[in-house]
Amino acid sequence: MGLAERLVGVLAADEVEELGGGHQSRVFRVVSHNGGVAVAKVLDASMVDRLELEARLDVTTALADLDPRVCRPLLIARQRVTEVTFADGEDRYVVCFEFADGLAPDPAKAADAQRMGTTLWQLHASMRQLQPTSLPLVTALRTVPADGLPAAGARQLLHGDFNASNLREAGGVVRIFDLDDCGYGAPAFDIANALYMVLFDSFALGTEQIYETFRRSFLAGYVCASGSSVPEETLDRFIDLRIQALHAWLDDLDSAPIGIRTASRAWHATLRSFVARHPPATY
Repeated sequence: MGLAERLVGVLAADEVEELGGGHQSRVFRVVSHNGGVAVAKVLDASMVDRLELEARLDVTTALADLDPRVCRPLLIARQRVTEVTFADGEDRYVVCFEFADGLAPDPAKAADAQRMGTTLWQLHASMRQLQPTSLPLVTALRTVPADGLPAAGARQLLHGDFNASNLREAGGVVRIFDLDDCGYGAPAFDIANALYMVLFDSFALGTEQIYETFRRSFLAGYVCASGSSVPEETLDRFIDLRIQALHAWLDDLDSAPIGIRTASRAWHATLRSFVARHPPATY
């Protein structure tokens, strides 16, 4: 029995369809008996800290209470995390979230990029209202000594993986999801990480001219919404740090996030080519 077929029983669903794009988990669109639609994520239990997973779900639930644009975790038989042993004998965690309908923004379009910047600032504003949690620094910031981090203001909760693939817009509302990497750090890191993601995608797709357009419009959206500037040199330092973290993970896959640890050799080669093309600066 395949994973999707097993999930039909676990989730008491009418239909389960696997979606592409999941890097840390396998992701499925789930249609329930009453016609409701949700997203289910299946995570390898051996690669996930259960307590940290629970903490992130707690944070995401609290954030969704404050900001309804954030996709809320859903219960499976009154539980947020369901542990299931599948046919291969491996244990996996199953978690469900609200489904975000709509279109992903296009980083190549200035208006979409600016809207993304505005959305990130609004998310940061919501996150600042949450009570402190036990979550650590975002993963990339834990790869370098604390004295190697840019002086970038107070730490707060961050999305950790804010990019176009984790957003959907419908009816003028931008929904936000995939807070699997949320943790603490300077807001400038979230901004720089979004820039890094477009820099990488532009490299991988051979459309590197998109990056400068995206950067200009994305920052304009964030700065206009926040009313304060973000030093370009700080963003560049964080982008360098993000590339440095990628380099370190490729050299030591056991320390890498799940999506890199389990990627194919071909994808590892693409990642190494990107690092070679954009070597981080030395400070």
